[in-house]
Amino acid sequence: MFDLYWWLAAGALFLGCAVQTALGFGMAVIAAPIIVLFRPEWVPVIMTIVALVLSVQNALSQRSGIEWKHISPAMISRIPGTILGAWVLTLMPVEMLQVMVAIMVFAAIFVTAFARPFPATAKNLTLAGFISGITGTTTSIGGPPMALVMQHAASHNTRANLSIYFVYSCITSLISYQLLGVMNTTLWLTGFSFIPVAFLGYVVGINIRGWVDLRFRPLLLVLCSISAFIALYGAVF
Repeated sequence: MFDLYWWLAAGALFLGCAVQTALGFGMAVIAAPIIVLFRPEWVPVIMTIVALVLSVQNALSQRSGIEWKHISPAMISRIPGTILGAWVLTLMPVEMLQVMVAIMVFAAIFVTAFARPFPATAKNLTLAGFISGITGTTTSIGGPPMALVMQHAASHNTRANLSIYFVYSCITSLISYQLLGVMNTTLWLTGFSFIPVAFLGYVVGINIRGWVDLRFRPLLLVLCSISAFIALYGAVF
């Protein structure tokens, strides 16, 4: 049976997967605000399933660029962030959370654009991983905090590190959703139905990496700005 909303979601996810493959993050930033308009029950669960499939592909293709020691502080701090995010998901009104996310992203953009760069130290990565755990688990938008800290590394290493981090973070989020009782058979099957979309977006993303590499930092800031404006708009209107 033809489902218009499924196809609209597929289009948004395809574009998001292509951007994330090319840039390192951005799938949820692009797709979540579109899908939440007509299928809010698919966010963040469906987004996380698709992100996991995509991130596994990206991590495998770029495994030579993964810096395990470098990314490990963020992986460790992701755990308490995920736990807190799961708790917030059950208690906090969505509008309040959207405002908090928007303020956090706007602050990160301001510091990145006008202040001294964030060095990718263990301390900063630990903080970014914790914040990403909260925002990723509650809204599926967990990429901006990590990407903003890691933006000054070589784009190949940034993409590789973000990919393996997202594999790990998606697994922890899905476990938390299952334990909270958020997941059900319908959501699992719906998420699996978008797996071909993740593969198609991955193929397209690989072919536009060369173009993106020359514009990495501006695109990063633009995507973060979009996510912040969408979160704020959703809270106000």
